[in-house]
Amino acid sequence: MIRLASKLAAAVAIAIGSSWSPTAALSPDVSPLASATSIVQVAQPAAYFQLPLPSWEPHCLGFGSEWRYCNGTVLRRCSTTGAVWLHTGVDITSGIQPVMAAANGVIIGYIVDPTFRGGMLIRHETPSGIVITQYWHVWPRPGFKVGTVVTKGEVFADIADMGARTHFHFAVFNGDYEANAWRGALPPSRCDGFPSFPYRFVNATTYVQAHMQPATRERAHHCRMGAQL
Repeated sequence: MIRLASKLAAAVAIAIGSSWSPTAALSPDVSPLASATSIVQVAQPAAYFQLPLPSWEPHCLGFGSEWRYCNGTVLRRCSTTGAVWLHTGVDITSGIQPVMAAANGVIIGYIVDPTFRGGMLIRHETPSGIVITQYWHVWPRPGFKVGTVVTKGEVFADIADMGARTHFHFAVFNGDYEANAWRGALPPSRCDGFPSFPYRFVNATTYVQAHMQPATRERAHHCRMGAQL
């Protein structure tokens, strides 16, 4: 297992690349898929999911929102049409706090952006196929790196300090690893060589809530009903 982990870490280095930053669009030098599929066999299947934070209050951007700062400044447009890119994840209001793995899986990516801090990808084997969860604006905890197997609810990172812009970005990519799994946003229609939104991304909040353990969903339902009485 240690040998497999080291191979995966070498294949998916910090420099794997991301197009998150509006000022730089990098491409991965190598694909981690071959190594990821070999090491993921030691991870437990991801039968159920949970939200990565204990509270889930929306921040400025939701799934499909125009990709802007909270003050309205556009982060990226199509060079030909001027269309504003659309947000692939959900932004959650948060201070600096622990971040939990949404389900059993293996860390297959870690990159650092000078503006948006750390980004991480976790690959999950679900009964319906491969799903990748994306975590942005985080710093991994010691011992958690590419190749580390995680379990649902395990703390593996912390929210990064971004000053007044501190928040958490979470996305769900429905499919196995490819460079687009890193995208924090995509254009509303194909442009500049990128696929159109939503591509393989789904609403992360809706996905997790639909894949929680039945008892968890039932407790959440009763809490909502109680709040209405």
